[in-house]
Amino acid sequence: MDAACAPFLASLVSELEQHPVNCNVFFQAFKDQYVQREQLELFLKQYRYFCKHFVKLLEGLLYKTPVDQVEMRIELVKTLHSELGSGQIERAHIRLLDRFARALGLTETELDRTRPIPEVETYMQVLHRLFIESDYLVALGAELAVEKTAAAEFQYLYPGLKKYKLFHEEDLEFFMLHLKEEECHGNWLMDAVQSTARRPGDQAKVAAGARETADAWHAFWLGFHREVFGPHGTRTIDGSEIGSEAS
Repeated sequence: MDAACAPFLASLVSELEQHPVNCNVFFQAFKDQYVQREQLELFLKQYRYFCKHFVKLLEGLLYKTPVDQVEMRIELVKTLHSELGSGQIERAHIRLLDRFARALGLTETELDRTRPIPEVETYMQVLHRLFIESDYLVALGAELAVEKTAAAEFQYLYPGLKKYKLFHEEDLEFFMLHLKEEECHGNWLMDAVQSTARRPGDQAKVAAGARETADAWHAFWLGFHREVFGPHGTRTIDGSEIGSEAS
């Protein structure tokens, strides 16, 4: 690691790992409680909306990165290549998520009619501004935060879904894959930061982008908690199916 960047990057990564988004109320409830099918569909439609459109934002970030920032561009290409299945169309992450959707009985046409809740729309707007309209160092910090805070969600979502007998292991591959995949993405972005942000002024921009993104990501999941659990309460449903409809 570049000596000039090492203390800054270690401190920023530690800050991101300790951010409350990593153990927010939605994650806790999703992992520990049983939900009705309607609640799970609400979750999936909004989550899939984000996942589908995030890749386009990542492409925009790559395009806006200065051509001479080769190290940063390489790490972004690696991340985008991974998101797109490393060249295998059926391994593209959105295809794996759609496999889970089919197990829940949702079609791609139905999913594509989804309109984002305010928190999802706001988060996408924040990423668009930071990735595409801001200084590339601010954008780099934003993408670092995306990848470093994404790892925690799968430690809750994957075991939360394994509770239900409705799903087979292959249905959950998207979630299982990301238990390790996000660690790779996070490491690639750390490499990008350490090779790109060597001066204090540059590091301040990276940190600003990272902090704003982590806060917006937290608000994103609080919106999920309201939508999925708020109207239905937080009562645990006995049994291992998705409500009575899945039996």
